Amino acid sequence: MSRSMITGGAGMVGRQLASLLLARGEQVDILDIVPPERLPADIRDRVTLVHGNLSSWSEVMEAVARSRPDTIYHIAALMPPNSEQNHAASWEINVNGTMRVLEAARLFEVGTVVYSSTTATFASELPEPVPNDHPQFPEMLYGVTKVCSERLGEYYHRRYSVNFRGVRFLSILGPGRVPGSGWSAYTSLVIEECAKGNPYVIKVNEELRLRFIYVKDAALSLMKLADADEERLTTRMYNLDGFSASTRELVDGVLTYMPDAQISWQFDPEYQHVMDTRYGVIQHRMDDALARQDWNWQTSYSREDAIRDFIEDVRSGRT
Repeated sequence: MSRSMITGGAGMVGRQLASLLLARGEQVDILDIVPPERLPADIRDRVTLVHGNLSSWSEVMEAVARSRPDTIYHIAALMPPNSEQNHAASWEINVNGTMRVLEAARLFEVGTVVYSSTTATFASELPEPVPNDHPQFPEMLYGVTKVCSERLGEYYHRRYSVNFRGVRFLSILGPGRVPGSGWSAYTSLVIEECAKGNPYVIKVNEELRLRFIYVKDAALSLMKLADADEERLTTRMYNLDGFSASTRELVDGVLTYMPDAQISWQFDPEYQHVMDTRYGVIQHRMDDALARQDWNWQTSYSREDAIRDFIEDVRSGRT
């Protein structure tokens, strides 16, 4: 039976990935700093939660040495706005933490390391669609740390034959986002809070249009890339694309399934400015032809499918 370790596995993508891996009979270890109650009830007793911090060499090394995973899915990261407010912590967790994971993978001969990167590694002014190998000039420190980690992974692949491979995500839509886990978190929170019967206030305009990948597609992409035939891979990092939605379309989607949802608008020009500048990259379509060619990638969820499934999961308590 194969074993996988997920760093940041208690987060929105990690918990979905854990469910997928468990469903096919894998043993799953989650490396995170959260208490057990943060894990969804349906996986809590079926995974091993290893309390560990990426800022600690000893904790990362001990966790990997004990687990001896076949695959490490490295998802954990400090995200904006926190990453932009605490530069030292951002670098320590996102860059140094990635190096610790790669070094542990090298020392303990982990078969594969799958890395979760972001399209925020690109600038805001971009061609349409954005090529997989387009120059990366990120607007935020978060993107800078992700570019550094991509290059670190490629170095460990060249120098030490660590089987590093990764994807660049758009904004991820799905349950489990918390305030502060990315400026675009409101796109998920408006759906989740309304599904829980709570009111929600939106601070950007109706026309703001972003591109998304649904969390279940995001988790599936990591597993499919881990499974991909090495001989078919033509790069170590892959763009992924998804679907487009304006703020108005997200709200209308919510109201389709929950006509009584309490959604109000309180425009914040500063928030809007951040989304238009620092987050301008996720307004662009990504060219994911290489992922489709090399490991048969394709999404399963449209905007409508994602919103409906999201609401059903929240209401049924599967989050």
